[in-house]
Amino acid sequence: MAQHDNKTVAEILARVADLMEIRGDNAFRVRAFRRASQAIENLAEPVSSMLEAKTLSDIPGIGAGAVARASQIVESGTCDDLVQLEKDLPKGLFEMLRIGGLGPKKVKLFYDELGIADLDALETAARAGHLAALPRMGAKSQAKILDEIEAFRRRSGRIPLGVALPQGHAIVEVLRALPGTERVDLAGSCRRGRETIGDLDVLVAADESQEAMDCFVNLPAVAEVMLRGDTKCSVRLDSGLQVDLRVLEPASFGAALHYFTGSKHHNIAVRDRAKRKGLRISEYGVFCESTNERLGGASEEEIFAAVGLPFIPPELRENRGEIEAAEAQKLPRLLEAGDLRGDMHLHTTDSDGKADAVTMVRHAKSLGFDYVAITDHSFGLPVTQGLDAAGLVAQRERLRRIQEEVGGIEVLAGVEAEILADGSLDLPVDVLREQDWVIASVHSGFSMGSEEMTARVIAALDSGVVDCLGHPTGRLLGERDAYAIDLEAVLQAASRAHVAMELNAAPSRLDLNANTCRRAREVGVPVVISSDAHALEQLGALELGVTTARRGWLESKHVLNSWSYEQIQAWRAQRLP
Repeated sequence: MAQHDNKTVAEILARVADLMEIRGDNAFRVRAFRRASQAIENLAEPVSSMLEAKTLSDIPGIGAGAVARASQIVESGTCDDLVQLEKDLPKGLFEMLRIGGLGPKKVKLFYDELGIADLDALETAARAGHLAALPRMGAKSQAKILDEIEAFRRRSGRIPLGVALPQGHAIVEVLRALPGTERVDLAGSCRRGRETIGDLDVLVAADESQEAMDCFVNLPAVAEVMLRGDTKCSVRLDSGLQVDLRVLEPASFGAALHYFTGSKHHNIAVRDRAKRKGLRISEYGVFCESTNERLGGASEEEIFAAVGLPFIPPELRENRGEIEAAEAQKLPRLLEAGDLRGDMHLHTTDSDGKADAVTMVRHAKSLGFDYVAITDHSFGLPVTQGLDAAGLVAQRERLRRIQEEVGGIEVLAGVEAEILADGSLDLPVDVLREQDWVIASVHSGFSMGSEEMTARVIAALDSGVVDCLGHPTGRLLGERDAYAIDLEAVLQAASRAHVAMELNAAPSRLDLNANTCRRAREVGVPVVISSDAHALEQLGALELGVTTARRGWLESKHVLNSWSYEQIQAWRAQRLP
């Protein structure tokens, strides 16, 4: 059985519902697909397990038809309904649904009235003023669509790291198992931990290339072989991601890994140092310029040693001071995943999470965490059915009992409070003051101007009860741009108010970005790397956050949840004596 998670199954059923609505299918059938999608997305256990146990039909909203379609999706990654819809309708319609503010009803309107079947046609019609004349439209809605198309085009050229990396790891795992390969690694911006990438680079060290090349082009995920040579091959996966493979002799592997990891500006700076020493560096090795003698290249350490530098971690290779720091022996001792001692942003069934608090706490303990913060949404975000003041008090008492019951782990009673439009919080200050951990976040009003949004967030930080600003820019990689905000002003306010900044490690967010992490370090604002887990399997999934923190030059001392529980309490006491 293929591994397609609940989110994937739910997304495919929702896509079927959208396309059925555009096609004009029976409204009851459309609603049935939507109900099944929502029910599967909210399952507390894997849909594949429930299919095997034949218990999926016990869930309200999931009938026999939905069970059959979920089974197809788990097995093959699609279902008969979607295959037929994609035959019946132009492919561009679904891309139109990815434009902010466009749902099936509007896409159907554009398709039925104007024959608009793809994004280019939609943009052309909007620029010609044709959309404004349609029912329930107008000049303002038309202008908004143009803005959203522009934002989508900016986002869609690159793939979020959290989407690309699992595909890269799967390829590396297969190639490493081949008897003829000595070493396999990802390179490029993926290895540097860029939050989005253009394509994947895979390097293989082997004396003979044919075995790796044959295996690579015949991977099940390969949809198209774009180029094949003796030692280089490019393919496109069925996900649309391009992957380039290079097979190198082991003696050159380190030089190639350095060269293809980049960045371009870092490589130029290293080569310039080499020239001043009478050396030449390429993807094949280090050579003496005058004699062409090969001096090294089997490892990256040999490349750096040749130019008088210690090894520079890939995440720092952006030519932003790392070479100067290495020369002065002042490279940071970058944060490592093992430094983290707790996860400070978790949701349970008390709001929009899929597991109850005791299950989350037990799992956190099994992961070896010293502490965990339960931070369900407050009631100001209605869609999450969050907690009001009374609910928060009751949960806090329940979490105290859970800590006693589970033992061996500190359980912080927290909350993710809403920052309202005027900068106030949606729960009374005296209630929030009693919590062990308060995250304040913006989940609405994203269209505010920069001055207004900045003032809104700073007002919340100045409340005196906020410990951490959650996902500070509100972006969703590949889906939604950051809202307008002056992060420098926010960081200065956080420093004054003694508030930490969250680096939300959810693959769709990675918010803060690496540059702002580095600035937070400079102004003395601690960063908290959190999973924002809404399901058991997401708890402790902090790896992408650690990578981003490393790109931001953060050491363990700069990351609050690498501190002990007692150190965190002492830090909070400076603001809440």
